Amino acid sequence: MRRAARTLQALFSPRGLAVASLASALALASPLDAATRKHNVPLTCSRGGDQVHPLDVTVPDRVAQGGRFTVRIDGYPSGKIEHAGLRYIHDMHAEYVVPAGTKYVEGSGKIVSGTGTANVAKTARIVHKDGIVHFVLPAKVEAGTSYTPPSFEFQLEVNAAPGNDLLLKLLRYSVYANAVVVGDTLAVCDPKPSPYPLATTTVVKP
Repeated sequence: MRRAARTLQALFSPRGLAVASLASALALASPLDAATRKHNVPLTCSRGGDQVHPLDVTVPDRVAQGGRFTVRIDGYPSGKIEHAGLRYIHDMHAEYVVPAGTKYVEGSGKIVSGTGTANVAKTARIVHKDGIVHFVLPAKVEAGTSYTPPSFEFQLEVNAAPGNDLLLKLLRYSVYANAVVVGDTLAVCDPKPSPYPLATTTVVKP
C-alpha cells in the first residue's frame, strides 16, 4: 500500500494534474463583459497529500435575468506522467457545481472539436446529473507520456432575480492509477474549501 501511495504521489504535482481553465461568454454580450480569474486551488488528496490545481476562470461579470451564457473549459498539458511502478492512469474526472440561480441547458454540453490530444480527446464526455457537471476522460494515459484535456462547453440559463450573484464552483477531482502489483488505485482530491468558489457573475435586469 505504501508503494501505491508513492506511485500516485507523482501524479498530483502542479503539472501532474491535467489542469483545466474555465472560460465563459455571455450570448449577445461584448467580450469586455468577461474577466479572467486565476486560481491555484488547494487540494487535499487521498493519495499524494496536499496539492495545487491551477485554473484560469473567465466568466461574464454580468448576465441578464432570463438569458443564457456559455461556460467553456480549456485544458492545459499534463506534463510527463511517470513514477516507479506506474503503468498508466485513467478515468480522470473533474466535477463543477452548477451555480444556484441557474439551470443547466440539457444537451448543451459538448467537447470542442480540434482540442486536446488524441490519446484522451476521442473518448472525453460531459455528463450533467443533479446539478453537477462531470468532465470525464476515460482513456488510458501510459506512464512516460502526457496529455492535454480537450476543451468543453455547456450553457446555463439564468432564473435568479437581478442583484443576485451566480457562483461557479469546483467540487472534486479524481483519477485512477494502475501500478505494478497493486493494480488500480483511486485518488480523490477535494478542494479547500469544498466546493471551491471560482468565479461570480451578477444578474442584471433584461
